[in-house]
Amino acid sequence: MVRIVDDRVILRSVDSSDIDTILLWENSSAEPLYGVYEEQYTREDVVQFVENQQRYSLAETEQLRLMICSHEGERLGCIDLTEYDGRKAFVSILIFDLDNRRKGFAENALRLMIDYAKSLDLQTLYANILPENLPSISLFEKAGFEASDSTLFRREL
Repeated sequence: MVRIVDDRVILRSVDSSDIDTILLWENSSAEPLYGVYEEQYTREDVVQFVENQQRYSLAETEQLRLMICSHEGERLGCIDLTEYDGRKAFVSILIFDLDNRRKGFAENALRLMIDYAKSLDLQTLYANILPENLPSISLFEKAGFEASDSTLFRREL
C-alpha cells in the first residue's frame, strides 16, 4: 500500500471505503475534462478496480490510482499513473470539488507523484490534456512538463 505525505496533502492507495466516491467521480457529467471516456461505470466495475489495485502490483495492472486527501481525511481527488511499462507512464489528476481547485492541492499531489515516479526509476512521464483545459496545462507546465503536440505533454525524470 502506498502512502505519501507532505504538508498539504496525503496520497494513499484506494480502498473499499473509496468505492462510492470513485463511482461518483468516474460517472460525473459535471467533469467532462477529466477523462476521454464516455462509458458509465457500474458499482461492480469500481469494486473490481479497487480489488485489483489492492491485490496486484503496478507492474501487473500497469495502473495506479492514489486518492488525494487533506490531512483531515477529506477526499479531494485522485491522481493516476497509467500505461506503466517500467520506463514510462501517463499521469492524470483530478480535484473534483470546484471549491478545492486552485488551492495548491493538485500542485502538491503532482509534485509528490513525480517524486514517487522517480523512486520507481521511471524515465518519462506523459500527460494527455485537452487544449481547452488551460488550468491543467498550466499546472503541468509549472511542474516541468513540455508540450509534444497539442494534447501530449512530457517530462523527463
